[in-house]
Amino acid sequence: MRKDKIISLIFRIISYITFFSIVFIFIFVILDGIRYFSIDFFTQFPKNMMTEGGIFPAIIGTIYLLLMTLIIAIPFGVLTGIFLSEYGNNKIGRLLDTAITSLSGVPSIVYGLFGLALFSITMGLRTSLISGSLTLSIMALPIISSSTREAMSSIPNTMRESAYALGAKKTEVIYKVLLPAARSRIITAILIGAGRVMGETAPVLLTAAVFYSTHMPKSIKDPIMTLPTHIYNVAMAYGEDAQWMAKGTASFLMLLILVIYSIAFRIRRKVNDK
Repeated sequence: MRKDKIISLIFRIISYITFFSIVFIFIFVILDGIRYFSIDFFTQFPKNMMTEGGIFPAIIGTIYLLLMTLIIAIPFGVLTGIFLSEYGNNKIGRLLDTAITSLSGVPSIVYGLFGLALFSITMGLRTSLISGSLTLSIMALPIISSSTREAMSSIPNTMRESAYALGAKKTEVIYKVLLPAARSRIITAILIGAGRVMGETAPVLLTAAVFYSTHMPKSIKDPIMTLPTHIYNVAMAYGEDAQWMAKGTASFLMLLILVIYSIAFRIRRKVNDK
């Protein structure tokens, strides 16, 4: 009994250390950069070698990239999850499940190299919004598909059996019964995937981003600025005079991700409370 208490105490201490470490990182980064927030910081283009101006094109580029990525990833991710849950009890399903699981552990730089080779070079999309979106949609696919599968599988079989007893076809059961029941969990998974996509740097550097832009993208084949790549560029290529912009951008990005994850966890909490 005493041994169990000791083990429980150790795990509790580790949990507290992890939790407070994460909280400290968020607070430190946010407070270190929030002092640079201003109307000009959010509405102007960067200028004078990143020592003045703002991050407006990086904000818009990040929004464009996120929206286009989700437009591509959501249908494929949800349909893949449905297939694995309802039709995946065969060899094809097991192979697909293995592939999805393997994709979850691939480093982001590998996705970037893949997107560069396939979308930017082979397909001729070059450094562009669409090339980056296609690359990031592959990254988001495992999160959305795996969560959709788990959400669908967690629905009691009695709901399926009741629908079948009323004469519903399998497709009707999926789209009229199971999907509405799993909707909140799927939305949570999409938001978590969006948070990950928003913070990616390496794949975007290789496929979509430019370090400095004096105009907004006019089509999906134009390059963009994004918040993570802007932070990387300022921190690596410019001097101390520009570091304030990197800190302010990092603070804003952390706040955005925190808001997205807070919404996702709130939805999940409501589902668990039902």
